[in-house]
Amino acid sequence: MTAAALPPAAEPPAPTKAPQTSQMPQAPRLAEGVQLLGEYRDSGYRQPPSLVRRADGQVIQMSRLLYLVACRIDGSRSLAAIANLVSDDLGRSVNAEQVRYLIAAKLLPLGIVAGQGAPPAPPKATPMLALRARGTLLPERAANAVGALLRPLFRWPVIAAVVVSVAAVDYWLFAVHGLGAGLGQVLRDPMDLLLVIGLSLVAAAFHECGHAAGCRYGGARPGVIGVGIYLIWPSFFTNVTDSYRLGRGGRLRTDLGGLYFNLIFMLALAGVYAATSAEILPLVIALTHLEMLEQLLPFVRFDGYFILSDLAGVPDLFARVVPILRGVLSRGRGDRRAGDLRRSARIVVTTWVLLVIPLLTLTMGYLLLRLPQINRALFRSASEQAHLATAALAAHRYAAAAVGSAGVALAALSVAGSVYIVSGMARRAGALGRRWSSGRPACRLLAALAALACAAALAVVWVAQGQFRGW
Repeated sequence: MTAAALPPAAEPPAPTKAPQTSQMPQAPRLAEGVQLLGEYRDSGYRQPPSLVRRADGQVIQMSRLLYLVACRIDGSRSLAAIANLVSDDLGRSVNAEQVRYLIAAKLLPLGIVAGQGAPPAPPKATPMLALRARGTLLPERAANAVGALLRPLFRWPVIAAVVVSVAAVDYWLFAVHGLGAGLGQVLRDPMDLLLVIGLSLVAAAFHECGHAAGCRYGGARPGVIGVGIYLIWPSFFTNVTDSYRLGRGGRLRTDLGGLYFNLIFMLALAGVYAATSAEILPLVIALTHLEMLEQLLPFVRFDGYFILSDLAGVPDLFARVVPILRGVLSRGRGDRRAGDLRRSARIVVTTWVLLVIPLLTLTMGYLLLRLPQINRALFRSASEQAHLATAALAAHRYAAAAVGSAGVALAALSVAGSVYIVSGMARRAGALGRRWSSGRPACRLLAALAALACAAALAVVWVAQGQFRGW
């Protein structure tokens, strides 16, 4: 699917009550596995944040002052010694009590500093439309080995040769050869459809190796390569959170590495076709082009989303939706998180927000209004595919049975995914309502009545349209 990076979590706000600091050790130490990544280079912020990575992979952005304090914590220095060093780094005076407060109020809650008061489960970002139910295919060590092995493919002479060769293959495929023979072969023999599906999966896996190799080429270390559920479909992913330590060029290389490896895969298919004349291979090349175009969509967390994010220098664009809307609706007097952006970055992010909000609203609204009808059609499709697969299996046509089983699995995943998305929307809406009405019983009652009214209205629409008929 894409390179998956845990978006940086912001530092917590100042507490309303003074933190308890009496139990803090005189020589604090960083939590196990914490890495200080440095300043977020080529960022779209007026004041670029500094980045710290925890052992669980979560990257945290923080102010320069907090980062300097974290840099001077080594487990042996006293608070006074840390304050003196930070004062020299910062160019202004910081005393031991201020350092104590920053550690207790900021670094301890984030799990950056070890000791009493650190949370047993440090907070993690919960990004919108993120990959769920992740599983590991290649552990971090193996992914780094693959990245190191393949990173020579990012040398400029190799890149130029690949691009020119793919352009020549595309001219031959679309202007000279065509796809008719491959399509006819798939329609005649279900085994060829299984081959297309299998090669598409191989292309997707090789795509992830491109992200790992691009990350490794820039000097960062990729994490695991795995599979998860994105929206409603199974998707491969590569954890390239460590690429935040790179500059814009290195991050973009990581983002584009998957698409670049798709080009290499297409050249390999063209070479096999030259040796075997298997007409199914040009069809797979064309389908890989379509997959690449899909990956460039910037409205969900595909490669295009991360490319746009790194061009703007603003990680996790979805986290900017609410701040940008507040700024637009209040004529610039909105959320501080929008005002922290440079003018060019704010223009890019605002344009993206104003495009993505109506697109996602229409998509989710249609799904919600047509949910019973869509799932009824999917259920019927799954039933028909199951019947065909059973009949094919009884007739010993195992390829057709496998195709039918794949159809059943895809339909079932679509049903489960649609229900998951709608339930997730309901959970988020409920959380917003509870947060808005916290401590105000009258508002809590109003929010509950509004939720019941929306559910009743939706049920009326479903019944009026006859979406429950035929179940």
